[in-house]
Amino acid sequence: MEEVLRRLLPIFLLMGIGFFAKWKKLFSDVFIEGLKTLIIGVALPAVLFDAFSTMTLEMSYLLLFGLIFIYCGLLYGIGSGLHKFFPKTFGMFYTKGYMTGFEFGMIGVGLFGAIWGMEQLPVIMLIGFGHELFIWFFYVPLIARSADKPFSLTETVGQFLKTPTIIAIVLGVAANLAGIRPLMNEHVIGQSLLAVIAFLKPLTSPLILIVIGYTMVFQRTHLRKTVTYILSRIVLVVGLGTLVLFAIIRLIPDLDGLFIQAFYAFILLPAPYILPLYIQKREEVDFFTQLLVYSTAVSFIGYGILVGLSF
Repeated sequence: MEEVLRRLLPIFLLMGIGFFAKWKKLFSDVFIEGLKTLIIGVALPAVLFDAFSTMTLEMSYLLLFGLIFIYCGLLYGIGSGLHKFFPKTFGMFYTKGYMTGFEFGMIGVGLFGAIWGMEQLPVIMLIGFGHELFIWFFYVPLIARSADKPFSLTETVGQFLKTPTIIAIVLGVAANLAGIRPLMNEHVIGQSLLAVIAFLKPLTSPLILIVIGYTMVFQRTHLRKTVTYILSRIVLVVGLGTLVLFAIIRLIPDLDGLFIQAFYAFILLPAPYILPLYIQKREEVDFFTQLLVYSTAVSFIGYGILVGLSF
């Protein structure tokens, strides 16, 4: 129990700082948005570059990326089925968008890094990369089309390649395969870049958690519907996810010993925060915006259980 508290209490304290700052109006919303931009555009890419440039790369990881892509796609299909066949319970059109995808960038990295250490980030990134491919080349195009927004493959690929986290991953993999990372330690410029990364790594998780605490604003919502959606998503992602995990372990036996915890840490995350951005109907925007807030709170409970079982 002491070990569980040692790992979880700092997380809640950092989130508490963000919540307190919101309550006392210590920061403006503009400042927090700027901080989020700094995290997503600089700090997080630096951490990802470091992770992918130092991790051991295997051909079998391509199979892992594919299995995660299929897993997320199946969840999307099940979500569509729930809306089609059970309209009284799952009447919201964007049920399919809520039942799949995971908020990895702003929450997953911060939580996983805070609990298991930023040096273990490559383990969960193996899952995260397949998920990012799904989000950009399946989730966003279909959700955008559902919102009557024109889909452009060229635009989607362009946005994908301009995303700071994707750029960092690609550069990290390239540096890894080309053997550039060891050479960076031999030159002043490379040493300076690595020093900047070393400064940013321990700051990334705390900043993310403070921002999460600041932005979590609970408002009244339809309780029964909210509980139904949250519990349904948990059953789906954990149930199907466990089957996918068994398949991954069977097909790729030499994964890191932390992979099982990383997998469950990933699927316990809430749905993507970008979902409300593609919804036009005001009623659904309000519902899913608050649903994501409550889902995030439930995710923290799930992390508490996972940590209790892991340590």
